[in-house]
Amino acid sequence: MTFYLSIFVMMKTQYHITKTAMRNNFVLSTQKHSVQNFAFLLLCCFICGLINVSAQNQPLKTYTKNNGLPSLHINNCSQDKTGYIWLASNNGLIRFNGNEFTTFTTKNGLISNNVNIISSKGNTIFIGTDKGLSIKNHHGFTNFEGNNVNCILTVKNHTFLGTDKGVVRVREDYLSPLRTNFQIDLNQINDMLFDGKFYWIATNKSLWKLDKLINPKVLKRIDVNNYTSLLINGKTIIATTYNKGLKFIKNNEVETQSITTQNVIEIKKINNQFWIISEDNGIEVLDANFNFVRNINKYNTLTTNEITSAFQDNENNTWVSTKDKGVYFIKSDKPIQKKPTISFENIEVVFTPLDSININNYSKTLKLPADKNHISFYYKTIDISNSNKLEYRYTLNNQTSPWSTKSAIDLAYLSPGNYTFSAQSRVGKIESTPIEFNFYIDTPIYKKSWFIWSTIGVASIILTLIVWSYIRRIQAKNKAKVAKLELENHLISLEQKALQLQMNPHFIFNVLNGIKALGNSGKSVELNTTISKFATLLRGVLHNSRQEEISLAEEITTLKNYIELEQQINSNAFEYSIITNLSIDPEEILIPPMLIQPFVENSIKHGISSVENGKIRISFSIKNDLLHCEIIDNGIGVHQSKELKKVSSHKSVALKVTQERIRNLSKKGAFSIIELYDKRKVTGTKVLFEIPLKTDF
Repeated sequence: MTFYLSIFVMMKTQYHITKTAMRNNFVLSTQKHSVQNFAFLLLCCFICGLINVSAQNQPLKTYTKNNGLPSLHINNCSQDKTGYIWLASNNGLIRFNGNEFTTFTTKNGLISNNVNIISSKGNTIFIGTDKGLSIKNHHGFTNFEGNNVNCILTVKNHTFLGTDKGVVRVREDYLSPLRTNFQIDLNQINDMLFDGKFYWIATNKSLWKLDKLINPKVLKRIDVNNYTSLLINGKTIIATTYNKGLKFIKNNEVETQSITTQNVIEIKKINNQFWIISEDNGIEVLDANFNFVRNINKYNTLTTNEITSAFQDNENNTWVSTKDKGVYFIKSDKPIQKKPTISFENIEVVFTPLDSININNYSKTLKLPADKNHISFYYKTIDISNSNKLEYRYTLNNQTSPWSTKSAIDLAYLSPGNYTFSAQSRVGKIESTPIEFNFYIDTPIYKKSWFIWSTIGVASIILTLIVWSYIRRIQAKNKAKVAKLELENHLISLEQKALQLQMNPHFIFNVLNGIKALGNSGKSVELNTTISKFATLLRGVLHNSRQEEISLAEEITTLKNYIELEQQINSNAFEYSIITNLSIDPEEILIPPMLIQPFVENSIKHGISSVENGKIRISFSIKNDLLHCEIIDNGIGVHQSKELKKVSSHKSVALKVTQERIRNLSKKGAFSIIELYDKRKVTGTKVLFEIPLKTDF
């Protein structure tokens, strides 16, 4: 292809020489001149055909509306840190990720749909329009109204705009026009450049050199012309003019080089070549020594000559924007082999973007309150040449997800604690360096130790006050009740003792009557024995009567003494037995004194007194925390005994007294007297009662 272009250039040069000679000598005939022109045109067509065939073999792709491009009028191209391709069009701002186009217009917050120029710093996009500047980051647009913006320059964290009326500085919330020179301030700024020491300003009238844009001390006009574009090449400043060729500025000296292309609007260095872009004549390519290499236009490579800009991306691919045919993509024959780069596009906390920090350069730990435990991560790798081969995975606290095409993740209802989130991408087997983001979710206030202990303390104080107040109230109300209960308990105790004293004289009276009978019968030996036993028994009874409770063993001993005494003084012989079916030692069981003796006495005096071979059986057992007692005799029965008592003048109060004692002992106490029958014949009486079991341990 280079060979054919060389022939074309030589022939075109020869044509200009011949044409000049014809114009000077006027000796050639019109017919001969026509033949030469026809031959030259025929040869040109042949050469262009060969060039076109060769160009068709280049990896060229066109993006138009058929590919989803929303506009065919593209003014400028750029690329951000992530790798997105950004296009400035007359129908808004366009973003391309290798697969699809996304358009941002005034509906999305853009200041104007007519975008002229794009510049990127990291992932922040500066958009120059016919109505001022828009700045886009991950959370939206920030707009500054102003004049038509032609170029954007960012130096040392300061951003300057070249407009139709001078240079403008971008402040925090407004655009500030700079006052330098009226020939700069009132003219159209086409391009600006900073070479590390000086600022260069290309206007539609001249080229200027300044040491500072704000209050400059050095302000020099280098040349007068319609300057359209600037480029640094080593220590040389290359400037393009609209129709006066290239200008090389070195040490304030200007050197001019003529080029064939007219209406030049931009110069770009691509693949160590210089691309001279014309707004209606295509692109003229020069080599490193500024020798002609080829033309790129509608006659060989493209389908239009209305070129607006050219741009080389980070993969060495070339993008050519046009006014009427969309964007051309020329894939590099020597692509840069590098591993993919991933970055965070956005981080949202409960669906609200983090707009106060630089999410891709945040080295600290983001602290979030307990209720902000829903966080979303959006990350992206842009690889224009391999957009269909991209895969992603993420890691949260050492738990890694599988590879997938999904480039976002929602983490909801996270528990309190420290988290490290990282994301990674890969193209084929080549993996990117992971990116990390650290964040911490605070513990809810109601789970914090100080809150818990404070709550416990306050609750304890309140509870103490409530209890104290309640106690004070019930103390006041219960003083009378306490006094009344004490009085009732005292009366019950007195009544209990009175009942015991009421029963004891009755027992003594009966025993003395028995001794009297022995004395009358002249049985002196038995009388002495009986008196001795009676003295022992009486001593024990008197001792027990002073006690509210005695052991069951003591009660059984007293019963044995009493029954044996009755056996001696009673004219009718009888037998007795005492059975203890207990799971507790009788020494440890407590009962009121003289509780059983009245029933035994009643059996002896009224039950078996008229029966031969009388028998009395006394048994003790424990059931359901109750002490059960049974006194069974084989006497005449309770009904006949009552009939005999009616005839006798003696009125026994033992049973009545004992029933009252049992009733006073406990509400659970039970008492019953049952006649025993065998074939409808009375065979005896059973006295049964139970009292609450009480022990001395």
